[in-house]
Amino acid sequence: MSELDNIRDEIDEVDKELTELFEKRMGLVKKVADYKKKNNLPVLNSKREKEVIAKNISYLEDKKLSASLECFFTNLMNVSKKLEEDKIGQKKEKNFEIYGLLGEKLGHSFSPDIHKVVFEKFGKKAIYNLFEMPNDKIKEALEGFRLINCRGINVTIPYKTEVIKFLDYISKEAESIGAVNTLKFSGNKLGGYNTDYLGFGKMLKKFDISVQGSTCVVLGSGGAAKAVVQYISDNQCEKLYIVSRNKERASKDFSKFQVIDYKELENIKNGDIIINCTPVGMFPKVGVSPVNKEIIARFKAAVDIICNPIETEFLKYARESKIKAVNGIYMLVSQAIASEEIWNDISIDEEIVDEIYEKLLEEVSGHGEK
Repeated sequence: MSELDNIRDEIDEVDKELTELFEKRMGLVKKVADYKKKNNLPVLNSKREKEVIAKNISYLEDKKLSASLECFFTNLMNVSKKLEEDKIGQKKEKNFEIYGLLGEKLGHSFSPDIHKVVFEKFGKKAIYNLFEMPNDKIKEALEGFRLINCRGINVTIPYKTEVIKFLDYISKEAESIGAVNTLKFSGNKLGGYNTDYLGFGKMLKKFDISVQGSTCVVLGSGGAAKAVVQYISDNQCEKLYIVSRNKERASKDFSKFQVIDYKELENIKNGDIIINCTPVGMFPKVGVSPVNKEIIARFKAAVDIICNPIETEFLKYARESKIKAVNGIYMLVSQAIASEEIWNDISIDEEIVDEIYEKLLEEVSGHGEK
């Protein structure tokens, strides 16, 4: 018997153990479903899901496997939810509205927590799911959302520009920005909007950061960066630099602005606001920053649109440098509320944004960063 055959035999034994454990887990899931049905509780508990995933990642000896384990448990959670839904019969309930978030990796998302509060406040029978999709499945995913009568979808990294080609129409602000983060299903039409612009502006206002007359540096050149750059430009900054690892490609996307690479960034000796629009430092790949502490210390304020962890390495450098440090949670809540307004043709009081923000911040801080 070859060495490969021996390894495959070991894998077969592990698979057998996994199958036995899977069956045992599904048995427990059925008990959970019985309890939820008896006590009229919803299937979705995104807070619990994130805690389970983070806890199991902490057990890993080889932390390089964190992303793979997160994907494994995310899929396992989806299977468990499907079993719960079938047993409870929750999917068959009439007038149960479906919303969600479309992205590549979504284990880090706080969006379900935010929208759940909105649903409760307005007495809506609705669920907000996470839809992880590879790039080559976006078209099929959008068609699937239509089939299940989905009301609205948020879009995150890295699909904010990719989805545009599948839309029937796009709003003026999204067209100007060149990216969408909110999709609305209306009859047979699918429209795209951008609420990142609004959310970013509200975040700056909340934390008393003025763009007018300032020198700003935006790290990254993706869909989120496009909304941020548009807002900064519209609000009369004096100088704006967009920093990209692919300067040539970014220069085409941002032809009206000055694009530099990370080496050239070192030549900027002082500024007012530095904004991270890259995914560098986002859970689960924490502990890294797109730029070093020396560069961050040259500015008066540092903004990171990442929400998890609440203090990225980028913001840690800012705090240690004694400059204003702002995470992306308020932006996330603001843009989520704006999405709800678009989906349901309603107006939501600004106080609700602050209420959800404070509640989410307390929950995240209270359970530790993930």
